[in-house]
Amino acid sequence: MTRIELERVLTLNRVWQPLTTLVLRGALVLVSRGRARIVCPQTYQMFTWEQWLAERAVPADAHVIEADYIRTAAMQVRIPQVITLAKFAGYPNAGVPFSRRGVYERDNGRCQYCNAVVHKRDMTLDHVVPVSRGGATTWGNCVLACARCNHRKADRTPREAEMNLQATPQQPTRETLLLRGVTSQPAWAPFIGKATEQVEAK
Repeated sequence: MTRIELERVLTLNRVWQPLTTLVLRGALVLVSRGRARIVCPQTYQMFTWEQWLAERAVPADAHVIEADYIRTAAMQVRIPQVITLAKFAGYPNAGVPFSRRGVYERDNGRCQYCNAVVHKRDMTLDHVVPVSRGGATTWGNCVLACARCNHRKADRTPREAEMNLQATPQQPTRETLLLRGVTSQPAWAPFIGKATEQVEAK
């Protein structure tokens, strides 16, 4: 895969709340179509694609730090690190809605009993306190489990099954989820704040 398909760009909503990270190709498509603008992390100035090319592109033969630029036949363009969507202002500061995908990302794709890596297509959700015994389908009562551990635990609590949880399940923040499995960039810190520090400390 090429860099344009591997590099990640932090994506903010219209009111500058972090939503997700996009591959560079997807981010550039949004900006070039006018659906997003590039944000300079140092000055917070916003740029359209034309403005970005005018200020952050150099000739193809210019000497630059290659990791910071993408090359075309005619020029080298500074890689944007943060973009903000032009219209979408969703996801206010409310809690993160519960979802299977969210549990998978919160638990970093690992079974919370044996710590084995679990592919998304093979994932199962385990209710720490079984539903049959009053357990709810919530962040605090659901964990990612491999099929083997889920079958072994069956309709019991972890203590009854003599199985230890890797961590106490909790509701994650949106910022923590979006950084799972992604290498956080220093330029993202002002937009993510404490969530970045928490993830990097783990």
